[in-house]
Amino acid sequence: MDPSNLDTVNRSELELLESSLHGLWEKVKRAGEVIGVLREEKRSLMSRVDQLETELRRVQAELQKKELAVKELQAGASAKAAGVPFADGEREALLHRAKDLLSRIEAYL
Repeated sequence: MDPSNLDTVNRSELELLESSLHGLWEKVKRAGEVIGVLREEKRSLMSRVDQLETELRRVQAELQKKELAVKELQAGASAKAAGVPFADGEREALLHRAKDLLSRIEAYL
């Protein structure tokens, strides 16, 4: 091989290598951009997760309060059902009427 032919071969190999390196560099650059976008998306999603967890804790606390209120209402209803189902005035009126009836019955005996 003559030296000029060798120089041509080296140049073509060099151009091929340069082209390959340029292609590789472009791929690395695009990968870096995608990584940056994915990192930003991850930060955004983590922020949303934090917001949703905070909302979940708030809703759970609210649910516990409402469940407690329901239990208190049920306990109050059970206590009322166990007692006399009359209002204060009705109970005294009924007692007065019962005493009156008992006194009439005793008068007839």
